[in-house]
Amino acid sequence: MFHKILVAIDGSDASHDVFKTALDIAKADSAQRTLRERANLLILHVLSFEEQNSVSIPMSTGLEYFQAADSQTLEIDRERWQTYEQQSLDLLKSLVDRATAAGAIATFHQISGGPGRKICEFAESEEIDLIVMGRRGLSGVNEFLVGSVSNYVLHRAPCSVLIDKKRSIYRSS
Repeated sequence: MFHKILVAIDGSDASHDVFKTALDIAKADSAQRTLRERANLLILHVLSFEEQNSVSIPMSTGLEYFQAADSQTLEIDRERWQTYEQQSLDLLKSLVDRATAAGAIATFHQISGGPGRKICEFAESEEIDLIVMGRRGLSGVNEFLVGSVSNYVLHRAPCSVLIDKKRSIYRSS
């Protein structure tokens, strides 16, 4: 029996499928319980430069960085980040609406940082019973070099983790 189910999403199309998996689990788990006992679905998006759909900030070093980083460039980067943040909020709100319409109890959360670490920290602080997430599908050398959010969470989460392999939200480039 799960009381708190965390679904970790990104901005990809596959996020909707992973969300549906988590929603199905929450609804099935809550079917025989009273409203007070129903599973809570917590929808989390971690704002990160690592995400496929995120804003990319040019990584230059040395003198050319300081020459290029004038106030206009910094303002453009700030606006791009705010747009990315707002698009994420809009997605999260639509998923909560979808869950509520399906009879689930749902909330959303948006935080910034390294996705794997932030998902685990959030799960611990919120006393999550189950994390539902997708995966990029990386393996071998690519996973070693690029890293894997799902692998990180699987090995460090303070609770059970369901990796929905058929509905990957983290795709390789």
